[in-house]
Amino acid sequence: MNWIRNAAGMAALALLTAAMATAPADAKGKRKARPAAVQTAAPSPVPTEESSEAARARLNAEQAAAAQKQAAENAAAQAAYDQSIRDNAAKVAREKAEYDAAMAQWRADTAACKAGDTSKCGKPK
Repeated sequence: MNWIRNAAGMAALALLTAAMATAPADAKGKRKARPAAVQTAAPSPVPTEESSEAARARLNAEQAAAAQKQAAENAAAQAAYDQSIRDNAAKVAREKAEYDAAMAQWRADTAACKAGDTSKCGKPK
């Protein structure tokens, strides 16, 4: 029985050794060959002074247009905000005037009621 265990162990060891010996070759993997045209790219053209200047001028014009658009949007937003502030101030002034008028009427009615004019007294609930 011992010799079976030793034989099995030896066989396992031989398989493991064989597997490890082939592992580095398999680890690299297989590469597919690329066509020569794909492997070598054409060199990019060297920019000339005129094309650099033209590109710079175009980019500057785009940036200036974007800045003008942003400035116009900011001005419109500021005008809308200022208008909303004016509208709110007018609403507050109108509501205060209505409140002051109602309080003046209430004070006058209260004074008249205390003076004896029962038509000015509030109705009991």
